[in-house]
Amino acid sequence: MRVITQQSLGGPDVLTVVDAPEPRPLPTEVLVRVRAIGLNPLEARLRAGEFPLLGEVPFVLGWDISGVVADARGT
Repeated sequence: MRVITQQSLGGPDVLTVVDAPEPRPLPTEVLVRVRAIGLNPLEARLRAGEFPLLGEVPFVLGWDISGVVADARGT
């Protein structure tokens, strides 16, 4: 799978698309095969370091998603 991540805080130029292992859902989670994402205004402020909610970089952005459930272990 591919994710949008960053190695430092800053503007849009710090974002990179990288390959990552496919996550395994926990018993109460579902795995979504994502078809589209969006970066919302809060994520831009997190990327810039204005809110330390996610801890140290790197972290993954793109939480607004659209897709289909691929694995529903929690149901």
